[in-house]
Amino acid sequence: MTSGRYDCVVVGGGVAGLMTAARLSRYGAAVGVLERDLLGAGATTRNHGMVHSGALYARWHPEVVPTCLQAQAAYRSSFPKAISDIDTCCYFGTPATMGDYATRWRRDNLAAHEIDTQQLCELLTLTGQPPVQGFAVQELLIDTPALITDLAARCVADGVDLLLGTRVSRVVTADGAVRGVDTTTGSIDAANVVVCNGIGTHSVLEQSASQVTGELRSRLEMMMAFPGELPCALIGLEFGWPALAPAAAGGVVLASRYGAPQRFVRGPARWPVPTADTVALTGELSQWLRPGLLDETAGVAWMCSKTEHTRGSGDQWGTEPNYAVIDHRDRDGITGWWTVLPGKMTLALHASRTVAQAVTGIEPPLAMPARHEGSLVDVAELVDVTPWTAHQEAIPR
Repeated sequence: MTSGRYDCVVVGGGVAGLMTAARLSRYGAAVGVLERDLLGAGATTRNHGMVHSGALYARWHPEVVPTCLQAQAAYRSSFPKAISDIDTCCYFGTPATMGDYATRWRRDNLAAHEIDTQQLCELLTLTGQPPVQGFAVQELLIDTPALITDLAARCVADGVDLLLGTRVSRVVTADGAVRGVDTTTGSIDAANVVVCNGIGTHSVLEQSASQVTGELRSRLEMMMAFPGELPCALIGLEFGWPALAPAAAGGVVLASRYGAPQRFVRGPARWPVPTADTVALTGELSQWLRPGLLDETAGVAWMCSKTEHTRGSGDQWGTEPNYAVIDHRDRDGITGWWTVLPGKMTLALHASRTVAQAVTGIEPPLAMPARHEGSLVDVAELVDVTPWTAHQEAIPR
C-alpha cells in the first residue's frame, strides 16, 4: 500500500464496512471509516439479526449453503457476547414443501429434526390452517447493535478513525488509480477505497462514473416488531407465510413475510410503510400464532432495504443473496477501488475477508479473534438504535 492520509478509506459503517476496517487495521493499515449517519444506521440494525445456516436457501439458492455454514461457525467464535441464547428455528410448511426441504437439507449435511404436532401447537394455531409440518434447524440469532458496538470498539482500539456524519459523494481517481474521496465537508486522500455503503452505493458509484452502477439492485422489505416472546425463530416456507425471530435483546419479536413481493428502488429515501400490508400481516399473525405469544395491538413497522449485485442468477423474486467483491480495476480500469455487497449479514465475514486480502495481499482467517473483556473503549453512543428500541425500554428488567 502506498502512502496518503489513509492507506484505506472504507465508505459505510455497517457490519461489512467495520469488519473490513478491523481486518485492515490489524495488518497495520491507517484506516478511516466514513459514515453519513450513525454506525449501523442502514439495513444493519433493522433486520431479523439471523446468521443463517443456509437452510432457508437450500431450495432456491443452494450455492450459498456451504458459505452460510462456515459463517455460522466463524460468528460463534468471533462475537460470543453478541449471540443470543436462542439457537433454533422452526421451519414450517405443507408436507410436500417440507419433504422437499428435508431432502435438500440431508444432501447439504444440515441437521434437522421433525417437530411433533404437540410441540407445533405450542407455537402455532393449526385449527383452520392447511396441513402443516415443522422441522427444527440450528440457527444463530445475533444482537446487531451489540455486534456493531463490538466491531466499532475493535476499530477504535486499533487506531481506525470513525468519521460519522460524513457523506461521500464520489471516489476521486487520476491516471488509473484511486486518489481518495470527495465528501460534503471536503476531500480525503487515500491510496485505497472500499465502498460498503449498502443502498447508498448507487449514488457513490454513479457520481464516480463507474460501469458497475447499472448492475446494482436494491429492494424493500416491510418489517414489523411486536412486544412478546418466542422460544425460537419461526419461518413459514410457503410464499407469503410469516417469518418471525425473537430480538436477541429480548422482549420483542420481529416479523416479516417469506417470499413476499418486494419493490425495487434506487438510492436511500424515506419510504412510507403500506398500511394495508401492516394490517394484513398483523391479522395473519393473530390467526397463525398461539394466543399470548405477541401483543398484536402494539406493532411498529418500517421498510428495510437490501442491495445486491446482479449477475444473472436471480430467483423468481429477482434476489441474489450471495456476496460480491467488485474490483474496479477490472470494470473501470481503476486500481485501489473495490465495492463490497455482502448480500446479507451472514456473509459479511466472507466479503470482508476477500476485500482485505485484495487490499493487503494477505489472506486473513474467516473468523476474527474474539475480543478480551475490559480491553475496549465505550463507543455505544456512536451506534444507531433499532426501530423497536421503545418496546425494549418498556420491558421491566
